[in-house]
Amino acid sequence: MPGQTKHKNVLFSLVGERLTLAPAVASAIAFIVVLAAALYAQLMIEARDNEERAAQHEFARAHISQNLQNYLDARFRSIDGLVAQLAMSEDAVKEAEFEALARRFHEDFDGVQAVNWIDRHGVARWIVPLEGNEAVKDRDLSALDGPGSVIAAARRDGLPHATGPITLLQGGIGFASYFPLVRSGEMLGLVNVVFRFNDLVESIAALDPRGRLSVGLYHGDALVAEQSNTPDTPAVSSLSHELKILDQVYRLEVRAHGSSPGLVSPMMPVLFVNILFAGALFLALRQIGLLARSEARFRDHAEIAFDYLWETDADQRFTYVSGAFEKIVGRPASDFLGRRLSECDVSGMSEAALREHSATMGQQSPFTNFVFFVERPDGTKSWISSSGKPLYSSSGRFIGYRGADRSIDEQVATERRLRKAWEHAEAANRAKSNFLAGMSHELRTPLNSIIGFSEIIRDQMLGPVGKPQYVEYANDVVTSGRHLLSLVDDVLDLSKIESSTFELSEDEVELATAFDFVCRGFRRLAESRGISIELDVGKDAACLRADTRLIRQMVMNLVSNAIKFTDRGGKVRILSERDDAGCIHIKVRDTGIGIPEEHLARVLEPFVQVRETALLSHEGSGLGLSLVKRFVELHGGVVDLQSVLGQGTTVDLAFPTNRSIGH
Repeated sequence: MPGQTKHKNVLFSLVGERLTLAPAVASAIAFIVVLAAALYAQLMIEARDNEERAAQHEFARAHISQNLQNYLDARFRSIDGLVAQLAMSEDAVKEAEFEALARRFHEDFDGVQAVNWIDRHGVARWIVPLEGNEAVKDRDLSALDGPGSVIAAARRDGLPHATGPITLLQGGIGFASYFPLVRSGEMLGLVNVVFRFNDLVESIAALDPRGRLSVGLYHGDALVAEQSNTPDTPAVSSLSHELKILDQVYRLEVRAHGSSPGLVSPMMPVLFVNILFAGALFLALRQIGLLARSEARFRDHAEIAFDYLWETDADQRFTYVSGAFEKIVGRPASDFLGRRLSECDVSGMSEAALREHSATMGQQSPFTNFVFFVERPDGTKSWISSSGKPLYSSSGRFIGYRGADRSIDEQVATERRLRKAWEHAEAANRAKSNFLAGMSHELRTPLNSIIGFSEIIRDQMLGPVGKPQYVEYANDVVTSGRHLLSLVDDVLDLSKIESSTFELSEDEVELATAFDFVCRGFRRLAESRGISIELDVGKDAACLRADTRLIRQMVMNLVSNAIKFTDRGGKVRILSERDDAGCIHIKVRDTGIGIPEEHLARVLEPFVQVRETALLSHEGSGLGLSLVKRFVELHGGVVDLQSVLGQGTTVDLAFPTNRSIGH
């Protein structure tokens, strides 16, 4: 003991002597060394933290946007399916049928205030559920500022629209979507689905189990809705992205809360080596804390964007899955850890897709949205969308994969419901077309008999009929019968085309003869209206290999429309010409009233008629231009429609070069 005390005293004496000789030098060196080390470490930490924060924000921005858009799109796709099921019926929409579909939708999806049927006048007739939404019952929504303009837009273009933020009649803030129900070109009403903004915001905030996020929804610069329970700590970072709700654009702001890391306090002058060690230990622990905080932020964003995370080794064997894995997949993590995905009893969209995915990982390539499903113990399937990227060491050696997965069960179920509804609609349409195509003989035979016997009576072939009025009545029957037969022929031709039973009877068609045939048929009608018809057949566009009857029918339909919509003193011109590519064009031009630009595409659809102011007096089935389009396409050609209001319309039928004759 005396010896040890002596040695300690000698050591302290030597150290004290040196510090006494040069205290300023020792303090300065210690201060500079620790301060330099602290500043360097802090700069490195801050640089790395900034890089990670930027990467985390970009990572979260891309995937939060996708999850939110899927949240809304799944509901809008289901509404489309509901409208498609209502449109399948040929009868008027029934209240019981609508309420059954609407109630199922309301029960399947949260965030929905009500599902309403709006009649064609804009009045809310049927409400699901009615309780709590009585204020909307029998209300004329088209008279309200917000819904009125949206309903008008849906009527105008036949597409779904959404209001901006509105104060709901039931109370609270939300938006209303309007999906028009159109059948055979006629709008029967609208399916109105009202959503609450608070449910949308709270569904996003609920993805953060640690309570470190707050959410705000903006329309323009105006705050629409905000999370109810906002963390007390200040926001240290935020990210925002665009959210599309039908034709409305919103901005969602997600704010991360917590204390912002500060600068490392300057170190006091250090006198002893153990203080330098304590300072280094302090920096090391601080860096570990900052890294842990950065990892927590990254984990928070990842938990919002995905359902669970995973990692593999260089042999593609799972080495890690996050905590939510078993809940989402429905299988224990032990079934996957230590195995490749192909060894885990999973199935892809097809065997080829699973093999292709294994090949992609074998090539060490990144992948996104690989879809597979896992069968749970109860027999149900868990559908998963997986994304991953390869990992490399600092030396460039491949060490495995890191990725994130999300459940798409709701999306798959919605797509299946929509596919089933679409298949039912297509089957019904095919059955209708096949029925009409098979009714050709049953419809035409009695009509021809009516026309034939009426002509005998009108012309008094078997002797006078007695009263002159009977002759007039017979003439009216002949005129009406021929008009009805023309409509029946159009409907049956369209049905044959849709049921793929229409066959071309091809021949060499002399266009001059075909045009003259049409001109003779309409000359009397044109003269009675003071309209002139001109023919112009190009020398290099005189013959065409086609179905003669269909060529005449197409030109007759176009000339009939031209005369119908051309005022007295106007002109209709029928011409043929060849373009530089060798295609023959048949054109019908008029100087009529023209067609509004927004209706040019729609007039080529079956049973569609443009009934705007000046056109209301003209009758028709709405099949003429549609049949022209179908007949041209049967010949491998295309139709082009150009029109200017008040100046006239030109319809161009372009036939492919292999149908030209003589050149």
